[in-house]
Order: sequence, then C-alpha cells, then structure tokens
Amino acid sequence: MSIRTLLCPVDFSQMSQPVLDYAVFMAKSHNASLKLIHVVDQLHGFDSYKILHMTAIEITHEMERHAKEEIQRLIETLPIPADFIVRFGRAADEIVAQAKEDKVDLVVMGSHGRSGLSHLLVGSVAESVVRHAPCPVLIVR
Repeated sequence: MSIRTLLCPVDFSQMSQPVLDYAVFMAKSHNASLKLIHVVDQLHGFDSYKILHMTAIEITHEMERHAKEEIQRLIETLPIPADFIVRFGRAADEIVAQAKEDKVDLVVMGSHGRSGLSHLLVGSVAESVVRHAPCPVLIVR
C-alpha cells in the first residue's frame, strides 16, 4: 500500500499542533502530498455584538476569510508544501466528503477536537470519520 495523499483536519487549537506535526512527518516519510482542511460548523471567534450587526451571509464570508488567513499562516510554518480547503457544514461529513473527492490515501486527525457538552451532543467527529471514510484514518492522541 502506498500513501500518496494525506488529508489533515485542523481547528487551530493547541491540541491540533501535534496532529499536524504527525501529518507532516507522514507526508515527508512517504513523499506524499498534504492537504489541510478546516470545517466551519459553528460561530467560533465571534463576539455576540458582531453577530447582531452582521447578516448571515456577512458572517459566513467573515468566518471563511478568518479561516483562510489562519490556515495560510499555518501552512507558512510547515517544512513542506501543503494545500488547503475551507468547507462549511458538519465536520465529520465534510472531512469524509473531501477525502472521497480527493481520493486521499490517509486521513490524519486528532482524537479530540471538542470537549464537554458540545462533544456529548454532537458526537465524536473522529469516530464518525473512522466509520465513514473511504480510506484508513490515523487517529493521533
């Protein structure tokens, strides 16, 4: 089995840095291409006063702009080239859809992205990706 393409979801948290480091290591080890994905599935980083003064379309565009800036900064720190995509929707669904579209050979992701009540209500993103991905999924603790 050869690994030519890797997909790594990122959420810009401190917990995602070791996952990204491992994805970079795997990409370098296998001379594979790396693609980062960030899925916007709720209003992160928005103060309530901003939400009150913006339309839904403006909020969506602002969230996308912010995510693209963050992911571009992240890519500039990597020792290898990487592509990225920002998608909107339920994280697990969008990660699986991107893995299918890009025909990736491996998804490298963290075991925890959410915590507390949000995790209990939404369910485990990693577990859902493992169940539905078209390729192997490496979970980094």
